[in-house]
Amino acid sequence: MAALGQINKYYEELSKSISSGQATRVKPLLRLDHPTAQQALFGLTTVSKAQLQGAAKRWLDQPWAGIAAQHLLALSQRSSGRPDQAFELYTAAEGPAKGALNALAESPQDLWVAAAMEQTASNTVVLASQADAQLVLTGDSSKSKAVGGFLQQCISALGPARRPEESARRRGNLTLLILLTRVYMRLNNVQGCSQVLKNFKQNYSGEVLQRVPAAYRVCAYYYLGRTELNSDNIAGGIDMLQAAFRECKADSENVKHVLRALVPLKMLHGELPTALLLQRHALQEYEPFREAIAAGDVGLFERSMQVNQYRLIANGTYLLLEK
Repeated sequence: MAALGQINKYYEELSKSISSGQATRVKPLLRLDHPTAQQALFGLTTVSKAQLQGAAKRWLDQPWAGIAAQHLLALSQRSSGRPDQAFELYTAAEGPAKGALNALAESPQDLWVAAAMEQTASNTVVLASQADAQLVLTGDSSKSKAVGGFLQQCISALGPARRPEESARRRGNLTLLILLTRVYMRLNNVQGCSQVLKNFKQNYSGEVLQRVPAAYRVCAYYYLGRTELNSDNIAGGIDMLQAAFRECKADSENVKHVLRALVPLKMLHGELPTALLLQRHALQEYEPFREAIAAGDVGLFERSMQVNQYRLIANGTYLLLEK
């Protein structure tokens, strides 16, 4: 059947990546925008759900056959302008996110399984955000609230790594904590962020956090640093953000994101950035504040707040500078 051609191509590519056991091959194939998956969507209009699932079983073992078929069904709903339905498919008991989570719980040492779980969990956050964006005029954020609850369930079900060799479980659990923090920050749920911070401090203190790659540490320190700021713990926020900055590669885009939050905090403590630093990382919005503080010019500072108000609010740093 011609319609199954592109679908089978996707299943075959996913099957080969799983057989390789390489996280870097598996994870991209589960992205919402992967080209092969997008091409497979053209055949879904003339293929039944049973045919889609049957084709998956010919290429993949369970639970991956079910995960792959449901992933394509969710993508089809998303491309039809129904991210809300895609979210429901993705978070269902038989959906990709739950399926990959259960697979990781059974194989806590397999990094490629952790990569699959991380991507499917991330997809739920994206779909929830897109679904709520359609309802922005009504102020409805029900899917973002729902994904927060879903991620909480995933964290409880997976649990933290208890043994050094459970590297995959450790990465997966930390990824879920980071995603949950992002969701709570978008919902302005300060209490929820504080609970995640408490969980992090209980399970990832000291050498435990050093067992995950630097990229995970950067994200954890960054979002938890922002959480400290939301709780008015300026010193704790600075410590976390400085830790994130130390872990960043010099040429990484993450440096800019970290500095965008860290620079105003340091200025509050009387440590001014150089003009070169702001220019190098395209943070010129802070230049007038640097000049105002250096000159003790309150008028310039207040005018800069007015001129840059919307940009600073979008960056999440307006309230910091207002202090």
